[in-house]
Amino acid sequence: MFRKGKIMRKIILTILAAIVLFGVCPVQAVNIEFRTDTIIRPGEVYDIVSVYDTPPDASTVHMFGGSIKSVQSYDSSIVNIHDGEVWWSITTRDFGTINIYGGSLNLEYLAVSDLCTLNIYGGDVYIGNSPVFSDSSSVNIYGYGFNYDGARLLTGYLSDDSHFFMGECYPSDYALLNLIVIPEPATLLLVGIGTIFLRKRG
Repeated sequence: MFRKGKIMRKIILTILAAIVLFGVCPVQAVNIEFRTDTIIRPGEVYDIVSVYDTPPDASTVHMFGGSIKSVQSYDSSIVNIHDGEVWWSITTRDFGTINIYGGSLNLEYLAVSDLCTLNIYGGDVYIGNSPVFSDSSSVNIYGYGFNYDGARLLTGYLSDDSHFFMGECYPSDYALLNLIVIPEPATLLLVGIGTIFLRKRG
């Protein structure tokens, strides 16, 4: 009986030690390629995510969480970032499209080349170093209150009211951006109140 209790104690201690060790060990990030439609979920950690087509189909990746160092879109693939974080770089080549709806993006490198499209609708977006845009690319930023100070700094608010920052944005880069201005929330509120007031009077 005493021996059985001793064995049980050893098993419990071993399990507790494994839980503690697993808890303090960092998650190992990996490089991965996606060639079919995929969802990236909370808790997933990657160094480099590369998205390719599997002809004749275009691959679409939805990011709803997780942490990625670099996102790379090739061919005519589509990457939709809804949540999670990208903390180093985003690059597109060939005919790729990246749509940013949310999440945290702290980018030291951004390159939109060839006939690629980047749409930024929302999220906490910080682009620290000089972005690289080709003449044939399309970069669309949806928001309001944009300010380009002429000294390579572009700031403003995105359509979800989050702050937008792009540093080291040279005039030639700025000229390639499509700043799509939407009404500010306060303006929308006033329009809504005015509409209600007009309906009551009528």
